Amino acid sequence: MRILSMRKVSALLLIFLLSWSLQLVEATESIAKIGTPQRPIRALLVCGGCCHDYTRQKQIISKGVSARANVIWTIVQQGGTTTNAKIPLYRDKKWSDGFDVVVHNECFSNVPDKDWVENIIRPHREGLPAILIHCAMHSYRTGDDKWFEFVGMQSPRHGAHYSYQVDNVKPEHPAMQGFGKTFVAPKGELYYSIKLFDTATVLGQAKRKPDGEPQVCIWTNKYGKGNVFATTIGHYNETMAEPAWLDMLTRGILWSVDLDPAQHFTKTNPEVDADIKKLIDIEIAPTAANKTSLNRLPVSCCGPGNLALKMPAKADSEQTSNNNFIKFGNDGDLSTRWCSQDVGNGDSWQVELANAKHVRSLRIHWEKDNAVYRYKVSASKDGDNWDVIVDQSKNTKKGRVTPHVVDAADTKYLKVTFVNSTPSYWASLWEFEAYESPDLPPLPQASAATNPTNSTTGDVTAPAGFDVTMFGNPPEVNYPVCITAAPTGELFVGVDPQGSLGKEPGQGKVLRCIDVDGDGRADQINEFAKMDHPRGLFFDNGSLWVLHPPLLSVFHDVDGDGTADEQETLITGITTNQLNVRGADHTTNGIRMGIDGWLYIAVGDFGFVNATGTDGRKLTKRGGGILRVRPDGTDMEVYNWGQRNILDVSIDPLMNIFTRDNTNDGGGWDIRLSHIYQSGDYGYPSLYLNFTEEGLPPLADYGGGSGCGSMFLHDLRWPEQYGNALYTCDWGRSEIYRHNLPGNGPTYDAHQEVFLKLPRPTDLDVDGSGRMYVASWKNGKFAYEGPDVGFVAQVVPTGFVPKPFPFMTDETDGELVKHLFAPSHVYQIHAQREILRRGLTDQRYADLLIAIKKQDNAAHGRVAAIYTLKQLAGESCSTDLMSLIDDAGIGVNVMRALTDRLGELSELKIDPFVKMLQHADPRVQAQALISLGRIGDAAAAEAILTLTQRSAQYPIPEVTPLYKQADPGRVLPHLAVRALVRCGSVETCLQAIEGPYSDGALWALKYMHNAVAVNGLVKKLSEVRSAEVRQNVITTLIRLYYREGEYKGDWWGTRPDRTGPYYDRQKWSESDTIAAVLKQFIPQIDEKSRKLAGVEFARHKLKIEGLAVATAVTLKTEPVAPIVIAEADSSNPDLIANLAADIVIYRATEFKGDVSRGAELFKKQNCLACHTTANGQVPKGPHLVDIGKRSKKPELLESVVKPSAKIAQGFDTYLFQTVQGKVFSGFVTGESSLEVQVRQTNGVPVTLDKKDIDERVKSQGSMMPVGLANNLTPEQLADLVAYLQSLK
Repeated sequence: MRILSMRKVSALLLIFLLSWSLQLVEATESIAKIGTPQRPIRALLVCGGCCHDYTRQKQIISKGVSARANVIWTIVQQGGTTTNAKIPLYRDKKWSDGFDVVVHNECFSNVPDKDWVENIIRPHREGLPAILIHCAMHSYRTGDDKWFEFVGMQSPRHGAHYSYQVDNVKPEHPAMQGFGKTFVAPKGELYYSIKLFDTATVLGQAKRKPDGEPQVCIWTNKYGKGNVFATTIGHYNETMAEPAWLDMLTRGILWSVDLDPAQHFTKTNPEVDADIKKLIDIEIAPTAANKTSLNRLPVSCCGPGNLALKMPAKADSEQTSNNNFIKFGNDGDLSTRWCSQDVGNGDSWQVELANAKHVRSLRIHWEKDNAVYRYKVSASKDGDNWDVIVDQSKNTKKGRVTPHVVDAADTKYLKVTFVNSTPSYWASLWEFEAYESPDLPPLPQASAATNPTNSTTGDVTAPAGFDVTMFGNPPEVNYPVCITAAPTGELFVGVDPQGSLGKEPGQGKVLRCIDVDGDGRADQINEFAKMDHPRGLFFDNGSLWVLHPPLLSVFHDVDGDGTADEQETLITGITTNQLNVRGADHTTNGIRMGIDGWLYIAVGDFGFVNATGTDGRKLTKRGGGILRVRPDGTDMEVYNWGQRNILDVSIDPLMNIFTRDNTNDGGGWDIRLSHIYQSGDYGYPSLYLNFTEEGLPPLADYGGGSGCGSMFLHDLRWPEQYGNALYTCDWGRSEIYRHNLPGNGPTYDAHQEVFLKLPRPTDLDVDGSGRMYVASWKNGKFAYEGPDVGFVAQVVPTGFVPKPFPFMTDETDGELVKHLFAPSHVYQIHAQREILRRGLTDQRYADLLIAIKKQDNAAHGRVAAIYTLKQLAGESCSTDLMSLIDDAGIGVNVMRALTDRLGELSELKIDPFVKMLQHADPRVQAQALISLGRIGDAAAAEAILTLTQRSAQYPIPEVTPLYKQADPGRVLPHLAVRALVRCGSVETCLQAIEGPYSDGALWALKYMHNAVAVNGLVKKLSEVRSAEVRQNVITTLIRLYYREGEYKGDWWGTRPDRTGPYYDRQKWSESDTIAAVLKQFIPQIDEKSRKLAGVEFARHKLKIEGLAVATAVTLKTEPVAPIVIAEADSSNPDLIANLAADIVIYRATEFKGDVSRGAELFKKQNCLACHTTANGQVPKGPHLVDIGKRSKKPELLESVVKPSAKIAQGFDTYLFQTVQGKVFSGFVTGESSLEVQVRQTNGVPVTLDKKDIDERVKSQGSMMPVGLANNLTPEQLADLVAYLQSLK
């Protein structure tokens, strides 16, 4: 045992005292921050049980208090209407964690369980402030005084219901200042007080009937370390909505958390007080499932005098699928509507008045504000005989709210008949009003100023066990492209009205949205910052990283007022000029922060030219994949490549990365779920089709769709199957999927299950409290479509109580390390960020290393600690980490962390990583390959070569086409080849050509465009004895003849040349050497070998002057005749040519249609000339393989009858003018660096040399020839559309 010297003891004591005092100062500062804009009071409101209107009272309390002080609420209403419920909230031993104060407004008098009650009062005894309202002080009667000691007062019962006066007996108390001398409770029941505990202080009292004895009704109590403020005044909504009562309650809350009401209380105005009083008897609107929502309040409309309000109504049809019922047409709620079952041309909605009246004015609130509505209104006294009193059947003016002055005496029934609209919307109205006065009452302010959205919770279908609320609606929250949740619950919404194809500048912004009163809806919405094209967001500690191509910026809220004060640019040029030419649909997109401290950026196949980070590093890359960069804009590097148009990156806590890619509309590359490996090439567009074995495979190919945002949710507080899963949005399918991916060797097996159905989902995220947010592009297309586009919904498990996220700046170092092991990945990320801000100390180093080494710690926490330590200590922790490389739980991430920064590799030895190549776990082998590739030491090449062979455990899939199949056996060989290339292993590969790893060596050499590789291969031609190996050497030289050209931003379009292996084939310094050798060598080999060489020449699109090779069999092609439009009989009134478009759509909508007849019409009408209907067909024009999944019947009808009304993204028509003066118009079916293939509007294909194209302009019209369906009847059109709907 070593004895410490007195000097050392004194030093340690001094360190302890300094540490203790610093923590005390930090705690004091933390309390001082409560109530400020940066640190709101986080209150839990508990309500439920017997005898009170908790559904409305919680709204009165939360909204009323938050109007007076900076309080943010979590509301729990549980237990039904019984008195003996043990509510789920209190089953959690840590039920109160994170809250600053708990407001008890529950009534459970018959819960005698003493242990249960102890769990409730323990946090308050330990210092958590409490507020007790009315019956809460009368609850939990256990036969002893435990509950009443907490309350501070005991009461046996209350008296009769009557109004009573409260006297302020301590007007100087902070909670009673401003209360006045007296307060009259308009309605109530006064509890009798029989015992006041010594720890209690009376603030107010009232005299009971009939004896006039004063009863304590407002008091405080000191319970252990906790402050308690209590009042028995309540019971009735009318009393609780009184401004003086809410003033008192708010001041009591402020006092309980040690804040001075004189500084933190805000007086309300009469308008706010009036709004709160409206909640007294507010109607609780039904949810999508027709159940009572506890939180949703309606948008009220229309007032006294509306004859139609809530009267019996009926209609020809109603849209039950979206809960747009008949009764909503006159329910007084502008957030609900009636809609017909289909388009509804000719449908009627009618109402029966209570009595016959002389109706003198009407007002109709139609659904859309950008439409011309045509309709009639009729009146009747008996419901059989009708008189038209409004005729708008030939209306030409747009209008959503349409008022009319009429003169309809003795009217008992009113009927609205919808004729049609332009555009062709469905029959749908928010509200119908009728009055006896010719002077209509003023519109509600919200209705007059803005267009109410048609988005409701009915738009979101969630699985059983989940609750949905509409967090943000148009027009306040619209066009949500991307979202990110602050850990503390603020939601940042990237808004871009320009959508994916609009190009008008100055439209983009990021909104900051906060739910103050805990009802799941944003109450405070402000503009955080403005920028064009926001595409990806990440928030931490007052700073918001925004990807808004061509920039990646971070916006800093310096003063904490909720708006950005400074913008710092991290990357410039992170896209191409296609952003301005085409729009943002294939640009750089979502961003995610990994626990390794990198920002991962999803790059669409615009790629980027001269992207420049803050350290001056420049990158140029054609195509799509993932780029990553440090949060300060340094060390930018390509992570993987060969993807088409990913819009987001998802990262799990163990640093597994996943993407959902987009289809290329019939070219074989469909919606792909992929597990992403660093250094991997996924093959788009040049490898996947003809060089499949060289690219990494998908986990699954899901056919058509349109992948958008995604997220890996790691929140173990959620139900088991949901809380550790990948979630992906598909805009085209209007679904969000859950993926629980089981491991399979080096990768995963696929799983996909619908989690949510909602219109056009764009993104999703989760906050630190476990609330999920999902964004929808409902009603939107590809550019601005008016204000009513999109929404944001909140999704939580039923009964889930979101606990406040801790303010990380207030946490101790020990608490921060503990948070790295939290059940929520949000905790891990933000705890790590705070540790990094504090910097490296010996103690932090030691704490993290202990957390890493403890093997019974959760793997996700150990991994978080690894990357935290590596970011803090850099290379100095390499020795400690290297000692853990054999740890089965964390070895993969130890290797990854050690080789994570290219500037920190100089001291690393390759031997430990080479050893891991022989590990039994293929995931360990995979990371060892990646790490060795990053180290770049060619000495590892011989060991790496052994993994270029496919394992017998994973045979090549037998199902075709191979490029659509999952293939775990391809992963390790691919990564081995990528490592060989990065290590510059030319000599090792050349030496291995005749050995057992010949295939892997030659595979790697295909990517080594240097003279050593070429000369070595040329030499091998004369040395190798095996004809097969010699043939493979020839193939490798053929491959090396070209290399990919330098990218200058000349995008390849939506249908690039897929033949491979290069898109832009360019000769380089060794091309002539290769040509000379092949010209000399190939004529000398046998005929069989020459034929095989010819196949490779064709496969690589190589032609060498002076070398005749039979490259391929010439395929016979049938000449394509121009489309001939059948003439329509002008005398036939039933043909489409002779009918108005709206009538055609109306008649076709009414007719069901026959699929088999439609299939015949599809052929007869020349549709096959420009469309493909199955995967694998040669692209011609718009690919219809899953059109029935992506489009509804009205949209399909409009696309045929009015083909130029709306052009779907990717189906644009282009005009080409050549330098020779010729003009071609059509649809681009393929594009290479040299030529463009066009299917002309007459159906005839043509190939244009790019050097001959003088101008290329996108046309506003459709490529579909005008009048193509003119010779059909509307009923035949219905048959054709029925066939299209069958294509799923």
